[in-house]
Parts: sequence; structure tokens; C-alpha cells
Amino acid sequence: MKKVTMQDIADALHISKNSVSQALGNKNGVGEQTKRLVLQKADEMGYQYKKDVIYTPTDNQFALVATEFALSQKSFFGEICLSLEQEMTARGFYLSTLAVGPEAIASNLLPRELKEKNWRGIFILSHISDVFVKQILALDVPTVMIDHHDPHLRTDTILSQNKDGAFVATEHLIKLGHERIGFVGDVDFSPSYEERFEGYSKALRHYQLPVNSNYTITSIKEEQAALFQALEGLKELPSAWFCVNSGLGFILNSYFQSKGFAIPEQVSIVCFDNTEFAILAQPPLTTMCTDLRFMGRKAVETMEWRLRNPSAPMVNIAIGTELILRESAGEFRH
Repeated sequence: MKKVTMQDIADALHISKNSVSQALGNKNGVGEQTKRLVLQKADEMGYQYKKDVIYTPTDNQFALVATEFALSQKSFFGEICLSLEQEMTARGFYLSTLAVGPEAIASNLLPRELKEKNWRGIFILSHISDVFVKQILALDVPTVMIDHHDPHLRTDTILSQNKDGAFVATEHLIKLGHERIGFVGDVDFSPSYEERFEGYSKALRHYQLPVNSNYTITSIKEEQAALFQALEGLKELPSAWFCVNSGLGFILNSYFQSKGFAIPEQVSIVCFDNTEFAILAQPPLTTMCTDLRFMGRKAVETMEWRLRNPSAPMVNIAIGTELILRESAGEFRH
């Protein structure tokens, strides 16, 4: 692997090599904003420098903790991370991303930096494990959790309106004349998926339609082989489907395409999350969308509010969703 140089950092930030050198040496030739950007980029690129000479005020230090899996989901969590970074930088804060691997989660080992540094605040992105998150909360640092919650985790949270969004998405299919509507998603994978199943079920009950276990797939890996196998085992097929995310919607769409079904003439599909999977599918998928950039901004605003109001009750903010109509859902044809 090629060794990272100061010039590499300079090129990535579009500044001079001299500015990078001054920032890494904590010299007065560059401002605090530039120093923060250089240090962040140096950490991201794996550049080795003497950290004991770097002055980074503790009141500007924030951590973003997320699993390696979440950080790999660029089209969804990547949008939230980018928004967080931009909002924090605009406020003069320094945000460090700490990735957590499966082994650390299994052994409940917090990142070393999380325990050693005096963080002003911590963001937790998506689900890790309740035991792991409780250890973070035990550090007694202001914490905002994004896209995850649990009754046992007492902290401020930023979420999507999962239940209401799934209700509206399912209702859209019902208003198109569909009465047999399937569900795809692992409800045990995250509270968000469980809430989306609740919204789906509520919509069916509201319109006095049955939740049919013959085509509600509530335990499934997000893999093509697993979903194809589950679909092959169904006794009957509904005329429409609601999927908890766009990845499963894409796979479901691929399955019916491979079987020669016309979409939406013979089967309709609606999903949650407006990622590239929904856009690249043929036909593009009707989807329930959350403004991920807004979610990131609201997380930063909530952190600022919490710092000013340390004794206030915990808040749970649910971001409203919007149904984006595309070609994958159409009127039921007898």
C-alpha cells in the first residue's frame, strides 16, 4: 500500500502542502478551521503524525460511532454522515468517525478513542447492540442516536416516521385496488423495520383487509438467493408488495422480472428509502422517502440544544416521509 504523504492530503483538500505542514505542526500560519479539516483528512487517509503536538480544544471534539456495515451503506447512511460532517464543520466543530467491527460488538469492546478522549458529544448511527450502546451512554456524554431507538436506551433520538410512512405506502396500493398485499423485511433486524411492518398491518386493518401469513415474509436476509428461495416457497402470490427498504424492493423486482411478470401490470411494488436501488430498478420503484440530509442537520441541532439544556427531558424526533410515485405500482387488473 502506498504511504500517504502531506501532498496527498493537500491535493484532497485543494490547499498547499505548506498549509498542511503548518496545520499538522499546530503552527499559526493557518486558521483553526483549516487545522480541523487537515487533521480530519489526515485521520481518514491514515497519515501518521505526532498527535501529542496537536491542539484540538476539547469543547470542539465530537464522535460519530457506527458499525462498519452501516458505514458501508453509502447511499443511505452515507447521506446522513455527509450532512453531519457539513453541519458540524459549519459550526466549527470537529467530528471523528469511529467504526465498530463485528468482533468489537460481540465482545462489547468500545473503541479505545471513545474512552480515552474527553468528547463533548457523541452521535450513534443506526443500531449496534443494546449492550454496546448502554456502555456508550454510561460515559455520561451528551448523545444523539440516529435511525435507531429502544425503550431501554435513554437518549435523544432522530428517526424516520416509519409506522406512518409504511401506512401511507400500503394505503397507496390499497387505493390502486389491491387487496392482497405482501410484505418483505426482517422485522427483527431493526426497530425501523418492525415499525414499518406495524404500519403495513395497520393500513390493512384500517381498510378491513387481512394480514395474510402466506405472503408476509418477516424474517429474511437481504440477499438475492435468500429472497428468491422464500418467494419460490410461497403457496400463493399477492398482486402487490410492500418492502421495508429499497434493496429488498430491487431484489423483489428482479425476481418477478426473471419469472416473466410485467410490472406493474401483473404485480406492483412499493418500498421504503429512496436510494439508488429504487432509482436504478426497471421500472423505477415507487418509494417512501426520508430527507436524509435534513435528518443529519436535525441531529446536529438536537446536539446543540442538548448541550444548552442538559437537564431537559429526552426528545424523540421523527422526520416526516414523502411518497415518491414511480412506475412500479399500478392499478389492480382482474
